[in-house]
Amino acid sequence: MYRRLIKRRNNALLQITIFAMIMFPASKIFAQQEPHFTQYMFNRLSYNPAYAGSNGAMCLTAFYRDQWMGMKIYDPQTGESSSEALRTINATFDMPVKFLHGGIGATFIQDQIGHWNNMYIKVDYVYRVQLPKGTLSFGLEAQIFNGQFDKDKLVGADDRNSQDEIVSSSDPLLQNAAQTSDMLFDLGFGAYYLVPGKFYAGFSASKLLESKSDKLSWRNNRYYYFIAGYEWVLPSYPSLKVMPSALFKHDFASSDSWQIYGSVLVEYENKVWGGIGARMDDAISILAGFNVSTFKIGVSYDIPTSRLSNAGKGSLELMLRYCFKVENPPKPNTIYGNTRY
Repeated sequence: MYRRLIKRRNNALLQITIFAMIMFPASKIFAQQEPHFTQYMFNRLSYNPAYAGSNGAMCLTAFYRDQWMGMKIYDPQTGESSSEALRTINATFDMPVKFLHGGIGATFIQDQIGHWNNMYIKVDYVYRVQLPKGTLSFGLEAQIFNGQFDKDKLVGADDRNSQDEIVSSSDPLLQNAAQTSDMLFDLGFGAYYLVPGKFYAGFSASKLLESKSDKLSWRNNRYYYFIAGYEWVLPSYPSLKVMPSALFKHDFASSDSWQIYGSVLVEYENKVWGGIGARMDDAISILAGFNVSTFKIGVSYDIPTSRLSNAGKGSLELMLRYCFKVENPPKPNTIYGNTRY
């Protein structure tokens, strides 16, 4: 029933149909819930809580993603269309904590999908074990999800008269519609192995409790992630570094449960980098960025390869990362020698 929620003149009907298929495939919402990022290799904390503090520095990372730019959502109250259909803001913080034998981290995500606005707050604790060649980390994550849905902005396909005017809805799900919100608690877990400057790999699970909300007709889908990457310095050209990586995402609730991301970046003298990536059956990506002191700045653009290419111009993603090490000064010597003793 939700597949026929929104109608707009001209070619916008295709855009709304795609949006409805993404968000409302059944009476309860089991569609893709976790936002994805093309520059996932710089956003590992959002996928794996065991990453927190592994960089050996205090790091702040921010992402802004405009998904399928140009896709518009019709607002029946104003009679206008908004281009802010699918936008995501992501911010993370992590640092090592020596007396905890690991690190801590936090993630904030605001994911706007049409008339649906999701907010995630995640807090992480990591325990790290030193191995002969690298470190093995285990992370536990507390997750708070807040969903807000503006049902009053939805229009059923049969809620217009012959003059194209909006009339009282006959859809029982849209009658007495109002803004609905609810909050859920969940947990996540991850394991992460790192060989500094060479290799990393991690496995994680998000939304372990699969919490439910009757108010939103929503259930958290459990997601599984596997991420890995490698750094290879070319022997003949030591100023060049090749960095392939991959991300696998799986959730048992959707029919197309496996999602595979892959990319290859090339960095020159730790200053500038660029490369290409691909998301299976979805998009081809172009990535570029540069490092300035302790800042890392990146940008990516996704060129859709699926039928969603008709709904927008592609996806733009911006990244800013700042890291600095906190070094405690050495303690003064409290033991003094005396020649008399």
